[in-house]
Amino acid sequence: MNEISIVTAFFDIGRKNWKGFERDNSTYANYFKFWARVKNHIVVYTEPKMAEQVKKIRADYNLLDKTTIIVVEDVRKLDEYIYILLSNVLSNKLTVKFRRHPWMPECCNPLYNYIMYLKTYFLTDAINRGLVKNSMVAWVDFGFNHGGEIYSISEEFSLTLTDENLNHKIHLFSVDKLDDTPIFEIVRNMHTYIAGAVIIAPSDMWNILFDLYRQATISLAQCGFSDDDQTLAVMAYRANPDVFEIHPIDDMFSSFDIFNQKLSKHKIKQYKKIRKEAQRLIYKDKQYFLGLKIFLKYLWLKLQKK
Repeated sequence: MNEISIVTAFFDIGRKNWKGFERDNSTYANYFKFWARVKNHIVVYTEPKMAEQVKKIRADYNLLDKTTIIVVEDVRKLDEYIYILLSNVLSNKLTVKFRRHPWMPECCNPLYNYIMYLKTYFLTDAINRGLVKNSMVAWVDFGFNHGGEIYSISEEFSLTLTDENLNHKIHLFSVDKLDDTPIFEIVRNMHTYIAGAVIIAPSDMWNILFDLYRQATISLAQCGFSDDDQTLAVMAYRANPDVFEIHPIDDMFSSFDIFNQKLSKHKIKQYKKIRKEAQRLIYKDKQYFLGLKIFLKYLWLKLQKK
């Protein structure tokens, strides 16, 4: 049983100005502060204006000696070919209109999809630089858990995450069972299979995942599409399923359950479970009447906040 290393990243992509998705830098700093008590070594890729804030958060927990901050002046330059490729793809109005919710960032914002793609880039870069000393490495979103959305007590993150019960595979976390739905249909209906907030893999396998994500990004673009890392993960799994271990989870942030730590969780509200079922019936199973009936039940429960 050995300690794992963690890599994360934050870059300001203008979310505070996205109608319906408004989150400024201070919001994300507070999200990070909630889980940044973990005693594992963390490598943080970020821009100059956020670097000192990250440093202070870890210093306040007496963990600065287990923190490496990599300042990136212009994130667009890290893989400029991919950024330009995604920008060109999403400049096509037909590509955007193809999506079920074309106003959402993964449908119309190339910088958002580019940053999501870079998760595996950052991991591979940290390993290649020798910044990661442990044999098992985890990606954890900077905004993981949204400040207590699932795991409710910040102080409980003052622990050391280990590789106990983790085999030599790439570990992904699924919120729905993987099937054979064509990728173009997944892109169109925006159904979520893989939660991208946490990925865990041995250090010698992250380059495999990076190659799979990059090829998936290029393949989508060649078909006139672009999507975030949730679809890239599905494509990567289909390309080489033998290197993956898929762990079902109840919601987008429950992946820390794999560490067998006693983290207090909010009870998932019933109406959220009903919404998930309605979405599956409508967008995946094409059972529109039943799906609509259940969706109406979701709306009623939400109004009751049950």
